[in-house]
Amino acid sequence: MISKEEVLNLAELARLKLSDAEVESLQKDISNILDYVGQVSAVGVSDVEQLKPILRNVMREDKPYGAGSVMMLGSREALLEALPKKEKAPMGGFFNVVRKIIQKDE
Repeated sequence: MISKEEVLNLAELARLKLSDAEVESLQKDISNILDYVGQVSAVGVSDVEQLKPILRNVMREDKPYGAGSVMMLGSREALLEALPKKEKAPMGGFFNVVRKIIQKDE
């Protein structure tokens, strides 16, 4: 068991004031912790390489999509045809018309 002087020394380093009851309690607690650390240290871990998890990327490859590349969902024209309602944009191209789903009470 850790001595009372060692607990008081640790308390001084941590700048703590401890009562006699706290010192006795910490003697038991610190001794238990050190015993447990000793048990963990005694376990042989000579074959650590086998315990490491296999790292692998489960995500898709990061490829850029956009102008000049094949889109994931198909061609640009096919996507525009799938829109429920569209309007011609002033600068060319199309705007998708989105139905209003939130109405303001007035």
